[in-house]
Amino acid sequence: MYLKFQFDHLAITVSDLQQSIEFYRDILGFKVLGQLIQDNGNFIIVYLDMGNNKILELFNFSEKGEPITTYNDKNIGIKHFAYKVANVDETYRYLSDKGVEFSMEPTDAEGGVRIAFFKDPDGILIEIIQGELDLKPYENLF
Repeated sequence: MYLKFQFDHLAITVSDLQQSIEFYRDILGFKVLGQLIQDNGNFIIVYLDMGNNKILELFNFSEKGEPITTYNDKNIGIKHFAYKVANVDETYRYLSDKGVEFSMEPTDAEGGVRIAFFKDPDGILIEIIQGELDLKPYENLF
């Protein structure tokens, strides 16, 4: 079976969401596309267009609560990178059959996409994603 992996996005966890938005938007010129607010506002993802239909996700966890799932951590830096696939479930089965262990099995996620997470041999988190993300309009939170 041949799988087509197409790079989709890069996610980083930031310590100061406002500062990071201003840097990527105002200095680097990335357009803010929208946001998802989860866990009663404790977990926010802001989506920016890096160009060529590639997305940068800024993850921010408030100090009010713990991350909402086990695959989320609050470490600052690269969160994960993602590949768009035609079918997350088929890709999951294929990779599982090859011995790849998943940290998150296929799941319907916020924003209308289907996702799963696994790690490479060095522990780098990789997401596979199916579908088109339905974002809420960006509202300045500050």
